[in-house]
Amino acid sequence: MFSLSHLPNVFSPSPKTTGSILEYQLEEVGTFRSSGASALLQSLEQNSHDVEVLTDASAVFKSASLLKSQKWKCIHTFTGNSQAIALSPDGKLLASGSSFIKLWNLETGRVICTLKGNTGILKSVAFSPDHKTLASCGLSQTIELWDLETGQIIRQFTGKSYGVNSISFSPDGQILASGDRGRSVQLWNLKTGKTVRTPSGNIPVMEHGDWVNSVAISQGELGGTIASGSHDKTIKLWGLQTKEAIATLKGHLSLVYAVAFSPDGQILASGSADETIKLWNLKTKEEICTLTGHTDEVYSLAFSPDGQILASGSADGTIRIWLFEYQVERGEKPKLCKDK
Repeated sequence: MFSLSHLPNVFSPSPKTTGSILEYQLEEVGTFRSSGASALLQSLEQNSHDVEVLTDASAVFKSASLLKSQKWKCIHTFTGNSQAIALSPDGKLLASGSSFIKLWNLETGRVICTLKGNTGILKSVAFSPDHKTLASCGLSQTIELWDLETGQIIRQFTGKSYGVNSISFSPDGQILASGDRGRSVQLWNLKTGKTVRTPSGNIPVMEHGDWVNSVAISQGELGGTIASGSHDKTIKLWGLQTKEAIATLKGHLSLVYAVAFSPDGQILASGSADETIKLWNLKTKEEICTLTGHTDEVYSLAFSPDGQILASGSADGTIRIWLFEYQVERGEKPKLCKDK
């Protein structure tokens, strides 16, 4: 079955509703169990499509009407052995990666094609915002860009001869950020195929004290910020334009597996091997609160597009759904929805 760790989120846009109605409806759902929940996939943009969160046991979310429906059911079970999956922005394709990549038709549940090129174990795959390109990375120490029309590799990036754990596209699709086992965050210009340089023309030094496990790029009004989570127990924030460190966020007691920006770019969530999730105010660079409840490492995090829900996937075999926006605005902790 799929067993994943450092992946972006998947949610369809939630229906508009008031805080009180949202809170009531979400109390009917909350914790989903599997034999190793760990993957939350890239966001979908249609209200008409079912939304899937696949885990080790293929636990699956029901539908785009997340808050209207109180029923959650499995739609498809995709068998395989993969450490990297992602959904296309149009919600039609699923990419899964092991030592090669399979593209799946989400309506039929069948494999469309197999992409072979990366000879190492894949750790992350990501679709470009225009869903024309797929990026993949892993222990082969390369990042590959695939043309989804032809199934051919169109670019390869080679960094510092270390395995690459995570990749993330910028919202405009022009930049790809990568986090590797050489402790570095690297930025790649997808038009030129070269490393992005600082305004002064130098190759930026964007490093942690240990492996970089997760990278994300903000999309909100505070845009132009990169977040990276590391084995060194910290999260670092970097300016996308300056390539310089903005802040180092400390507080986790063990390595950081996952980072995710809220859609407005004002809050960052981080998930750690210390079994907690922390929320950070990106204006003040201070911790807002710590969410507890998981009983094992937190591998992945995902915000809904409206920022009202945070989902967390853990090695404890569960996905937890947190009511988010209204509680934070009132200065309260997000609320774990009632177990089904």
